[in-house]
Amino acid sequence: MVKRGILINSIDFFERIILNNYTISKFLIEHSNPNMLEYLSKFKAINIYKFAQRNVPAYKKFTKDKKYYSISKVPVTDKSNYIKKYSYESRCINNKFPKKGNIEESSGSSGQPTNWIRSIEEESLLFKMAKFEFFYTFSAHNKDYIVMSAWSSGPWATGLKFCEIVEHYCLVKNTTADPENIIRTLEQLGKNHKYIIAGYPPFLKNLFDKNEIKWKDYKIDIITGGESTSLEWKKYIRKKLQNPNSIIISSYGASDIDIGVGFETPFSEFIRKLALNNTKLNQDLFHTSENAIIFQYNPLTHYIENTKENDFSITILDPSTVSPKIKYNLHDFGGRISYNEMLSILNKHEPQKLKDFLKKNKTLKLPFLYVAGRVDGTISIGGNNIYPEQISNTLQKSVYAEKINRFMLSCGNDNNQNVSFDIHIELKKGITISNQIKNELEKDILNELLAINLEYKEYYNNHRDNQKNLQPQVKLYLFDQNPIFKNQDSAIKNKYILDYRH
Repeated sequence: MVKRGILINSIDFFERIILNNYTISKFLIEHSNPNMLEYLSKFKAINIYKFAQRNVPAYKKFTKDKKYYSISKVPVTDKSNYIKKYSYESRCINNKFPKKGNIEESSGSSGQPTNWIRSIEEESLLFKMAKFEFFYTFSAHNKDYIVMSAWSSGPWATGLKFCEIVEHYCLVKNTTADPENIIRTLEQLGKNHKYIIAGYPPFLKNLFDKNEIKWKDYKIDIITGGESTSLEWKKYIRKKLQNPNSIIISSYGASDIDIGVGFETPFSEFIRKLALNNTKLNQDLFHTSENAIIFQYNPLTHYIENTKENDFSITILDPSTVSPKIKYNLHDFGGRISYNEMLSILNKHEPQKLKDFLKKNKTLKLPFLYVAGRVDGTISIGGNNIYPEQISNTLQKSVYAEKINRFMLSCGNDNNQNVSFDIHIELKKGITISNQIKNELEKDILNELLAINLEYKEYYNNHRDNQKNLQPQVKLYLFDQNPIFKNQDSAIKNKYILDYRH
């Protein structure tokens, strides 16, 4: 038995008891002192750090046995400086794998999977937190839902964990990303039930574009994640469902950390809508012209700290975590905003609208996490990361390698909310644009991604009727003619992601 400290274990014990009862936990979170929650979060984080330094060989080496007395001074870890540098066993408590648990998987920049080791004990708190989020966002404690899990099948965290969690609270069917399975299930089970369909945004959009079923005849709510969804995307989906009151909730997580780290709430969506129509508020909140997606998170399960690079680190505060993550940076562009800081910013820009909302609604006194993309040179297609290295390697092997000067990646949605996966390629001086170059590069890049990016391959193969939107679209430019390349001429390093932050 590993000693984690009486106080930490006592706090964890009471948290789990409270979370067992949704009504009590909801009341306490709605009436808690936000500053006290954040103080406890910081206290737990520094103690988790001390525990890891004593009991996790890799972390002891990483910190070089240096003692830190403030969590803000503790160095940041990430996949590059910690996960790839130390062995799986050495990143576990006492250099040992747990006897019982599960191994999940994520694909890295080379396509080589990374395994994530979890014990059976640490799932307990995750399940309780997921229960709270599920009940709060969908009022699932008062409804009988049938849930269809359309996440990609395989060893990836979302598909595995989602079904394991939801089956404790309602009926769930693992349809995988199969539109016909979902439609057939709806028709077989009938129109008298309430349904939740969970999946990545491109899949859900493609599903609800299908006309072989009358969506308005079914009561359908949505869980999505893996990539950002715009307010326009939600509006589009509700229009397809012909139900303006359909609940659409995004959650934030990662196989590295946990699923369901943050979740959308009525308050976070209200704030997002305000920011969409108020550019000064948007800039003040997100430090970008983009309208970021906003979540609330439990500071007693995750300590989140902003960095100087416009991203953030996460510390898992569950003391039963077998492979602790201390200030782990996923390199998502975004940051945390405390509850009181959020109220202060909203009061500055939209005082009356805030007052009206708070008068009509109770809110969770939880901090906020906003996310507006990636900062580490990746884009997300269907929740799957595409790395510049994967594109670069393909271009270097191409028969047109000597004709290519540089490239950039971008993704987004068109006016019909279809995914766009674009590769912008600047040709060298004197090379002219041709359809042959474009078509052959698109074919080469697709084949390479299917060969080395395991998650992308799984997602692509499961979306046969939507593959065109998931395929890379090459856009060719003459040398020194497009401003997206001109703007980085003075940069020391090449930029590979078309910048959406201005």
